Amino acid sequence: MPTNCLDFLRVYSFDTSKKIRLGVEKDGGYVIADICAGGDAGECLYDCYISAGVSDEDSFTDDFLDRYSSSCSLNETNCFAFDGTIQAFPTLYADKITFIKKNIGGKETDDASETNLRFLLNKYSRVFLKMDIEGGEYPWLMRMTVDDLRKIKQLVIEFHGITDSGWGCSFDIKWECIKKLSETHYFVHAHGNNYSHVASGIPDVIELTCIEKSYFSEGAPMLNRVSLPIPGLDFSNCIGRCDIDLNAYPFVSKD
Repeated sequence: MPTNCLDFLRVYSFDTSKKIRLGVEKDGGYVIADICAGGDAGECLYDCYISAGVSDEDSFTDDFLDRYSSSCSLNETNCFAFDGTIQAFPTLYADKITFIKKNIGGKETDDASETNLRFLLNKYSRVFLKMDIEGGEYPWLMRMTVDDLRKIKQLVIEFHGITDSGWGCSFDIKWECIKKLSETHYFVHAHGNNYSHVASGIPDVIELTCIEKSYFSEGAPMLNRVSLPIPGLDFSNCIGRCDIDLNAYPFVSKD
């Protein structure tokens, strides 16, 4: 793994007491930063919620709406779930979210099977986005502008196949996408998906929690020094397998 690639994957310090886990304690749950108070703004940080990639389980959305729907006035008019592989949203919160049977990618297709989400990013400016779309994150990110990305105030995203050219995308394009996201967001949490392999200490599939940089009014935070994974917050995606140790650069800085 080239050293300059690892620099784009650096994890920054964020108060662990303000990190929370939403969703199940296995694959499908994620750690987020509880920043909904909005920093200096004194208001709810989010005006739109998007779940990109649902399949048959979206406990993350259930927990997110439990926590934030009232304070952020989130309901079926500004909460959206996307997945072109299922027929309906699978949880008890189907009446609080608008389900759209489309996959996320780099374009809006004539047959309405794919969207790049720009129709929502043109309407909302304080978006929370949860994304697990099995490699579709790369064409989507390539399509996004800096202004698009800055409207996503917090993003929990799973990157697939970052150690090679699998998942239908070249190694170079994948790292170009990670670099692009690192220019607008600080990565404040990382967790390796242990369903996949590890190469030179880097998980092939990795979950990142990302906060848009303007939230940090005093400039870039320090690099993370907290050991990862964090007990009680991080859980193995595959139950019965050991979680992936991330206690080295770029995830944890010892210097």
